Amino acid sequence: MKTRSCPHCNYKYSIIEYVYEILFKFIFSEWNCKNCNNKITFDSKRRVNVALCFGCFYILLFSIIELLKNKIGMTPSLWIAMIILFVFGSILIFTFDTFKKL
Repeated sequence: MKTRSCPHCNYKYSIIEYVYEILFKFIFSEWNCKNCNNKITFDSKRRVNVALCFGCFYILLFSIIELLKNKIGMTPSLWIAMIILFVFGSILIFTFDTFKKL
């Protein structure tokens, strides 16, 4: 199944449309497809799998940064930059989601 595509009509949501859906909808919410008006929802199994894989990546990344923080000098601005990167990366991760029929 294609990412960000309706399982009924294969309409592919743009990243901006998709980000709007993930920011303003719950994981178990349902809505009508913009193109065919059939009900769809997130594929929660795939979402959990993707989140776990990338969560492990972030844990590894933060572990490496923790080991290096004395050498690179973690300033408040560097922490803010890391948090922004984490939020942006988290949104990007969920663009690999798929939808399922209801």
